[in-house]
Amino acid sequence: MDLAQMENVSFNVPEVLTRIRKYQEDVRGIVNANYVELLSINNHDVIGGLRTLETDIKELIASTTQLTADKSTVARNDLRNYQRDLEEGMRGYKIARKLLSIHDLFESMNLSGNGYEKTAHILSKIKTLLDEVDDPVLVDLHFFQGLILRYEKEYETLINDLNVKFNDLVQLQQRSFQNTKSVTIRIHKDENLLYQVVVTLLKTHHDFQTVCRFLLENVFAPVIVKPVSLICDEKSSEESVLIQLSYQLSVAEELRPGYKTVLSNVMQIFYNLSNMNIVVSDDECLFKVLARQMKKKLCTLLMEQCLERDIPGTIEGMKESTMVNDVCEFNTFLQTTNFVDGENDNLLQEYANSIETIHQKKLCDNVLDTALQIMKHESHEMVLIEDHEYQFVGSTTERLSSCMVTRTVVDLKKFLDKVLAEAFTNGGTADRFIQTIATILERYMVDVPMANEKLLFKIPQQSALFRNDCTYLSYWLQKNDDKLKDHRSFATTSDELKACGEDIFQHQLNNQRTQMMQALSGFKLSINLVELGTEQQRAVRQCVRQFELLKNVWQTVLPESVYKQSLSGLVDQFLKEIMKRIQYLEDITTAIGNGLVLLIDIMMDALPNLFQEPSEIHQLVKQWTKLLQLRQILCGSLVEITELWAEGKGPLTMCFSAEEIKHLVRALFQNTKQRQACIASIV
Repeated sequence: MDLAQMENVSFNVPEVLTRIRKYQEDVRGIVNANYVELLSINNHDVIGGLRTLETDIKELIASTTQLTADKSTVARNDLRNYQRDLEEGMRGYKIARKLLSIHDLFESMNLSGNGYEKTAHILSKIKTLLDEVDDPVLVDLHFFQGLILRYEKEYETLINDLNVKFNDLVQLQQRSFQNTKSVTIRIHKDENLLYQVVVTLLKTHHDFQTVCRFLLENVFAPVIVKPVSLICDEKSSEESVLIQLSYQLSVAEELRPGYKTVLSNVMQIFYNLSNMNIVVSDDECLFKVLARQMKKKLCTLLMEQCLERDIPGTIEGMKESTMVNDVCEFNTFLQTTNFVDGENDNLLQEYANSIETIHQKKLCDNVLDTALQIMKHESHEMVLIEDHEYQFVGSTTERLSSCMVTRTVVDLKKFLDKVLAEAFTNGGTADRFIQTIATILERYMVDVPMANEKLLFKIPQQSALFRNDCTYLSYWLQKNDDKLKDHRSFATTSDELKACGEDIFQHQLNNQRTQMMQALSGFKLSINLVELGTEQQRAVRQCVRQFELLKNVWQTVLPESVYKQSLSGLVDQFLKEIMKRIQYLEDITTAIGNGLVLLIDIMMDALPNLFQEPSEIHQLVKQWTKLLQLRQILCGSLVEITELWAEGKGPLTMCFSAEEIKHLVRALFQNTKQRQACIASIV
């Protein structure tokens, strides 16, 4: 049985190889004619013969694979040779068959009645055959490269034809003028042809970027941010649907359309664009392709340039607003029209869910802006604040007093009262409102000093008012501690407000001390001085005048205790400086002594009047008693000074040391036995 099969193979293999070579020559002729000489040759007989040859090859291969190894080595070698020849022949056959199949597909494209979809299908099959390189020798064949070039040319021709036809069916036009722009979209109602074009474009993986760019830049973006004149007409013409809009190129911010108008226009445009929304399958349509390119950009533009701008910034406005429902309905409309991309379909729904949060933020931003506007008011009007409105009593027994604050801080306090009331009326916004109050107070401590820096540092009344304003706000915080104590934001704000006001006021006090010391630079007492001139008197009077001016602007503004403490501190330093210079004198002549007494009298007449009760100067100004005693020393005799000292038990011991009294005695009196006795008694 094996021998008979062997003989059959030895006869059939050469015959099959001969037939393969013949058909290879025929295919080579066809390829050369069509892809080299560009001549058309009938290849139907060749294809039929190839089919018969393929059947014979398969039967012959089956026969050779069934043969068993013969005992004869010669027979085994012959079989191997036949198998090798057959494999090489089969390889040549496959190449020839592939080339002829591709050529046959190209020829079928020329048949009449081929539509766009069928042409694209044929090209797809050709592309598949060209990409399936079973034999590496194919890529080196010159005519195989010719097949690739023909495919690329045919594919490019198809795409160009489809684009031209699509642009004819869906006409997108825009014209710009000096100040306006006109956009026209005309969609023809030839649904069958539009279906063929769109389906074929989608099968070629066309992304419609040009259409998306046109719609975004020339249609949706202007509709969202500008007032437009929109005409949508699908009934007037039996041949086409018309969408036409025009708008100004430059539009003022206040003329931008409201979100309801925008959503209505966008829905109207989508409704009419749906005439080109060809449905390819349950999972694919033109709108889905467009959505993958532009939905995220469209939704982002809508949210950032329209919706966010129209979210109410007041509680009343939010109560009346229907924006949340409107946005949800619009999102549902987009899904109903199949304008979905699978990734950004919940963007608008999520935004609708966040509108309340955005409203709260905008509301608090508006609250902050209003507070900042109040702070910027240059209010020179002062308001009297009674003690119970200004100072937090607590457990202190200190006598309280009224003071002055600016109209600005009173308005700000009333505004904070309103905000705090709203916070507890609307529980959902309470935390945000209270955090905004903390921000307002923090901004007050920064913005007001910066905006009024020159006034606060140069004008004593302004610095005093700012100190009071800060204390007033601090008191407001303490008064509302039961409402705010659970919020960490206010843990240190009250103390920080007080410190802010005190820092500014202390800076003013330092300026006043500097100014006083500059005036006292004219109060010079030297060894060579014979008598006091006008220079010393001018210096003293200048300081007294400075104190009187401070009284005029501080006494009715500052709380009584603060006024007394501040001004008495300045007066005390002034007296201390005067007496220090007098005590440094080594020799005080009668003329100088009389002049000093005159200056002390000026001070004794003027300084007590700085306070509401002149007699209070004894308690408020530490150096006042010493000044009175210095006058006694300057006017007194050795005997009187000795009696006032009274062996260290007299009134002079309250303010002077023994060495200070001795120095004054030596400066005032000549060296006599009486002076020596007086000095000896001062121990």
